[in-house]
Amino acid sequence: MRTLIIAPDTVSDSVMAQPLTVMLRRVAAGAHIAVLAFSDNAPIFLAMNDVDEVIETPYPAGRMPLLEMVRVVRVLRQHRFDQTLVLNDSLQAAIMAWSARIPVRRGLGDRSRLGLINRPHDKGRLLETDPRRPVAERFAHLAFDPSKPLPVRLPNPSLSRRKDLDRSLMARLGLTGGAPVLALCVGIEGKPSRRWPARHWAALITLAADAWPELEPVLLGGTEDRPFATEVAALSGRRCRNLSGRHSLPESMAVLAQAQAVVTHDSEPMHLAAAYGRPMVAIFGPTDPRLNPPRSPSTKVEWLHHACSPCDQAQCRFGHADCLSEISSEQVFDSLRRQLQSISRDIR
Repeated sequence: MRTLIIAPDTVSDSVMAQPLTVMLRRVAAGAHIAVLAFSDNAPIFLAMNDVDEVIETPYPAGRMPLLEMVRVVRVLRQHRFDQTLVLNDSLQAAIMAWSARIPVRRGLGDRSRLGLINRPHDKGRLLETDPRRPVAERFAHLAFDPSKPLPVRLPNPSLSRRKDLDRSLMARLGLTGGAPVLALCVGIEGKPSRRWPARHWAALITLAADAWPELEPVLLGGTEDRPFATEVAALSGRRCRNLSGRHSLPESMAVLAQAQAVVTHDSEPMHLAAAYGRPMVAIFGPTDPRLNPPRSPSTKVEWLHHACSPCDQAQCRFGHADCLSEISSEQVFDSLRRQLQSISRDIR
């Protein structure tokens, strides 16, 4: 059985696809599993032990130029896949699966893609029976009969560490001293309501520096997060490395894979760090950690669950953002210390 997985767009959903590859191995141990990866999420699938091959395209699904789409379809035809599991909601992804002449095409798409997806898992029916079904479970169910419940308990997502590559990527970021890293993922991915206040981040850096002077705080985020990260660093008054807007996905993966500890918003790096099993505290405010939590026993979720939360709005409609501002730096620090102690790290 030669299986193609057409990857989702986002980093978070790509990580949540990893249990599916485990389930496919269990169903057919000798299966060949390939992934069509869009844009820049290929490094995630390259870090999955159960994936045999990654076919890359630099374009996001749904916005691929026609010539690139033709090239990709030709490559897929040459592989003669027996089935494809379409994890991407774009119509273009479904068209490529059909154009590649793959006989069995499974997907979570709606009825508008019937004919392109000829073995649909009825998304509406599945969500109606369990409206809060996690993404990892919906993806993994594609390995089984859609009319029956998921027959197994899912493993947590797990990414493999490539130590030589990680060291070279860390060196590109100037992290060559060998000092253990405290990764502070301050990015919010364009959703301001998810942002823990700068003064809290700064106070956390101070607490961590006093308790664990050997840890080097490293701020991670996108280009739009760099002014906020700069403010955090200035408020803390401590030495820290601001890499916001200056790291690629492989580089951020390398930092997270080797981090001694991680603190993060509800974000894509949260799922990556969880898949690497790093000791982590995840700070939730307007989003619901019961829906798509960091799937790792090494993670402690901080969530106050106010009456107005979860709202999942981009901006706090009341203007106070109490669901985040009332989570103190001392509370997060205590949770992080307990996480480190629970796995017997040599940090005091």
